[in-house]
Amino acid sequence: MLKFLSIGIIIVFILVIVLFRKKIKPFFRFLGSKLFLINLMLALLALFLIPYFTLRYLDTYTHHGVKLPVPNFIGTEVKQIEQFAADNDVEVVINDSVFSDKFPRGTVIRQDPMPNSKTYPSYVKPHRKIYVTIVKQAGEYKEIPDLTGDYRVSKKIAKVRLEMLGFKTRFERKISENNYVIELQYKNRKLKKGEKILKGETITIVHGSGNGGAPVTLQNVVGKTAENARQLLGLSNLVVDINYEGENITAQDSANFVITLQNPNPNSLPESMVQSGTTIYLIAKKGVPIADTTANE
Repeated sequence: MLKFLSIGIIIVFILVIVLFRKKIKPFFRFLGSKLFLINLMLALLALFLIPYFTLRYLDTYTHHGVKLPVPNFIGTEVKQIEQFAADNDVEVVINDSVFSDKFPRGTVIRQDPMPNSKTYPSYVKPHRKIYVTIVKQAGEYKEIPDLTGDYRVSKKIAKVRLEMLGFKTRFERKISENNYVIELQYKNRKLKKGEKILKGETITIVHGSGNGGAPVTLQNVVGKTAENARQLLGLSNLVVDINYEGENITAQDSANFVITLQNPNPNSLPESMVQSGTTIYLIAKKGVPIADTTANE
């Protein structure tokens, strides 16, 4: 089988030579010409030189084999970032800004990738980008709540409410019959309700001393609604601190909450008398039956 196949290939080859003999001679003549040899050499040079220089360029562009420890920008001021980045051969991009009470305004608080350390090796190529988050230059402003209006509060409650808003607090006492908050001050000036102050600033709580108040009769408000209890005790010039037990409490819920505990209680005091300005601590719960106010009439 192989013998006949070989003979067939030879016959076909001879027929091709016979049929195209006039064209084969010029073809072989062209293969030996200077034009073909020059083009062949140029093609071979292109075949080897183009990949070679391409790989060399990629090594240079990608800084192959070169890596830099990621600098630590945390705590650095924005003004210093450009120079700091130039010295460390990287590019820094500010991609976010946030409020923070723990870091000065305009400083870096986060970065990606993280800085290089012994416990966390972190490297980048030269001229690569490092993304940072900074503290906003303009701080966050909060509104001053009403602590001296219709529902005057004690210094303790004022301190809690102001600190929940992010303010720092200090106390200043003035002689008064009660220990209500008299006013709020910021940089030696009186603050108004709704005024906006930079978060983190110190607010002075000016409160009464609570000394020298005239004795008043303390009423038993257990079983009364929270709103009713607040009004009755307020008429006696007493400070009311109500703790509402429950979740998702709204301002309208005070009508549905009933006082279940009072401290001090009139029964524990001589002749049920207390000094005006005393803080009365109350606990209120929802769904508790309201005491019959007509029972003693």
